[in-house]
Amino acid sequence: MPMVLVVDDDPALTRMLRLTLRDGGFDVSTAANGAVALEQINDEQMPDAIVLDLEMPVMDGRTFYRALRKRGIEVPVLVLSAYGARSAQRELGANAYLNKPFDPEELVSQVRELVA
Repeated sequence: MPMVLVVDDDPALTRMLRLTLRDGGFDVSTAANGAVALEQINDEQMPDAIVLDLEMPVMDGRTFYRALRKRGIEVPVLVLSAYGARSAQRELGANAYLNKPFDPEELVSQVRELVA
């Protein structure tokens, strides 16, 4: 079962994302910000895809993405944000984007494409 890491600081949205992705056939782990997510990612806990919010305390999505790539980790990333998800995807070179609010079926479909 593919593993997806959801990085978002909104607990209610994170729960909804976890349930949506689990129903879509994914194993899901979560992190409340980029710093926690970077700590979680290692050789034993390498996600198959990452769903990434941009606006978070401690370490935002852009900083996390750049730190991830600087480490040589090329896991596919879907930017999920209410604040310019498309422009952030282009700016960072992320694999996909989705604007909040989003269609849960579209989320599952895009994540499936990322792990295919």
